[in-house]
Amino acid sequence: MLSRIADSLFWLNRYLERTDAILRTLHTNYTLSLDKGDYNALHWRQLSAMFSSAEEEKRVHMEQNPLALVQHLIYDSENTNAIRVMVIKARENARGAQDHITKEVWEQVNQIYHLINNPLLQQRIMRNDTLSVLEQLGTQLIHFNGVTDSTMPRNMGWNFMALGKFIERCIITLELSDRNFAESGYELTHSRDILYWRNLLLSLSGYELHLKNYRSTNYNQNVADQVLFNKQFTRSVIYCLDRIGFYLVKVIQRNQSDEALSLQKNFGRLHSKVEYADMKMLQEKGVQAYLHEVKTDLFHFNHQLSHLFFSYA
Repeated sequence: MLSRIADSLFWLNRYLERTDAILRTLHTNYTLSLDKGDYNALHWRQLSAMFSSAEEEKRVHMEQNPLALVQHLIYDSENTNAIRVMVIKARENARGAQDHITKEVWEQVNQIYHLINNPLLQQRIMRNDTLSVLEQLGTQLIHFNGVTDSTMPRNMGWNFMALGKFIERCIITLELSDRNFAESGYELTHSRDILYWRNLLLSLSGYELHLKNYRSTNYNQNVADQVLFNKQFTRSVIYCLDRIGFYLVKVIQRNQSDEALSLQKNFGRLHSKVEYADMKMLQEKGVQAYLHEVKTDLFHFNHQLSHLFFSYA
């Protein structure tokens, strides 16, 4: 497969995975903001810091006006992480690799593209129909994931799409978790209540799983275990790394170069840091140091992967 095609497929899924994460987080924050909770301002601040490239003064102003922040994160073309910007980039990548995706995937990408560029959608946000707009956009992203999973052949193109998806998902989980643990002082022994962690868990679609599987009232440790080590949770760090490892083997099986071997070994070291970690080790090392180490190693792996397969300088 040409590196240009592999790159397009990889970034098609990365952009839409990030879009899905922003929509889910926006929907969670906006829904909870309708209920006067203690942590609403905190979570808007985290959201703007993660996904807005605006200057700090503008971000601070928008954090006090959730509707303005929603519009900024969806439509502001000056924001590199705005949903419309990422959907346009995703469509460009899909167009560049159109012969390597199914007709259904291309049509669904177009469906999302035309929806986000429909002026009536922005007018509905301005008329305070924000929740239904976020739900409609989120549904289209769910459709994309379903159509892709059910129609794409399991070939090399699929492998690069899956790598893009799970690398982006792992980064999002690490970033959201890091910011929430930072606000709690990276503390594991003195626990915040479940209402503090509800925003993070809902943003990762893991709140219901948490309530069903964790009985202890030490919510800090429970959340750390879920987002880092729980293999049943599809947005946990270990689940994402397991899937990355699975597809990495497939893309390098025909590439036995020294660079490919180095990439595989580096990923193995990253994977083992999560696979063989536990809560005792996390407490000894410190949550902050551990999260930052895993993030740094993941970014390095992503850079090495891109250099090897996509010919990045």
